Amino acid sequence: MKLFNRNKKFTWTAIFYFCLIFVQSSIPSQHVPKMTILSYDKIIHAGIYFIAAILVVLALHEHDELKKYRAEWLALIFTVFFGFTDELHQYFVQGRHASFWDFLADTLGSVLGIIVISHIMKKRKQKQEKNSG
Repeated sequence: MKLFNRNKKFTWTAIFYFCLIFVQSSIPSQHVPKMTILSYDKIIHAGIYFIAAILVVLALHEHDELKKYRAEWLALIFTVFFGFTDELHQYFVQGRHASFWDFLADTLGSVLGIIVISHIMKKRKQKQEKNSG
């Protein structure tokens, strides 16, 4: 598998995006955020993982070796695992905390991103088949 092919724009974008998430969550916080279930913070978490899941699905579709697998399931497994490990990582960063609710928001964002990109890709495929047939 040629992961480091320069033509894999979504693969490189996804790698860069996940690096940004890791770097951002490594920055110590000056104050400990409130532990609330519903807050603006949860929308941000969901939005970040919404984009992450879309990037992972698109990146997986760039690799012929992975087309025999369901990209959506692989993307879900990867983004949920990354969200879990990111929350765990924040436990060890000064001024940060691990939050189940943040993890849940990450997971919800991933699921919604996968649903949206799957729907868009399905519609695009149907349109291409209609135009070629």
